[in-house]
Amino acid sequence: MMRRILYIVDEALRTVRRHKGLTSISVIIMSLSLLMLAVFLLATDNLLKLVSETQEEMKIYVYLDDQVGQAHIEELYRSILATPEVSSVEFVSKEEALSDFKDQLGEDAELLSALRANPLPNSFWIEPKAEFKSRDAMVELAERFGRMRGVEEVRYGKEFLDKFASIVRGIYTIDIVVGFIVIMSAIFIIANAVRLTVISRRKTIEILKLVGATNPFIVAPFIIEGAFQGGVAAVLSLLLLRVVTEVSRRTIPDINFFSVEKTLVFMLTCVLIGALGSFMALRRYLRMQ
Repeated sequence: MMRRILYIVDEALRTVRRHKGLTSISVIIMSLSLLMLAVFLLATDNLLKLVSETQEEMKIYVYLDDQVGQAHIEELYRSILATPEVSSVEFVSKEEALSDFKDQLGEDAELLSALRANPLPNSFWIEPKAEFKSRDAMVELAERFGRMRGVEEVRYGKEFLDKFASIVRGIYTIDIVVGFIVIMSAIFIIANAVRLTVISRRKTIEILKLVGATNPFIVAPFIIEGAFQGGVAAVLSLLLLRVVTEVSRRTIPDINFFSVEKTLVFMLTCVLIGALGSFMALRRYLRMQ
């Protein structure tokens, strides 16, 4: 068994060395195609991180009716804090709200001196737990708090959450379309390179079949060859992407490269794409025999 595996690997490497020019061209073209996919994926990863960090800052603001007394405010505080989805609750009195508003206005705070009464309400600033900061969870929580007695209004950044959901859908749609095009083109490139290699070795394949070699035994070296090309193309595309990332940091300092886990997933995917391209080319060739 081990001798057979060593033979298959050795045959695959020998084929790569024998067709250096064709293999090099295939790898270069495939790496440029994968670079386009990697750029889109990296942009998506960074954009989703940015939106996610912004979403982490989202809070639910519960504004109370002016007629609500201190006892009922304390009751509402305990009730909201006891909600399983809530991480923390901060009570902001109308006086504190007005003071903060004056600080925000800065030199323009004098404009508020004409007010005869404080128009701002008492409120609760509620921070949901991280897993409940999705659009649907925030909507459900806001509706639940809005039904409490003494609550006048609830705000939770509905517009942002709606835009966030549409942005994510748009990003995933673009990634799927670009990914499909790039993956199909990569498979096509590998398939054609392997097909040319198979044609150049058709006599050897015919001899192997005559002596009783099975299709899996014949196909295996070519599958490894395709996987090898996919892996090398992945490494080249990631190196190019690293250069692009470092250059981009001059204008976008916060841009991040793929994590180790995502890098490994990308490379494994490229290896599988290469193997699939080889398999498709060989399946068609063997069917024609």
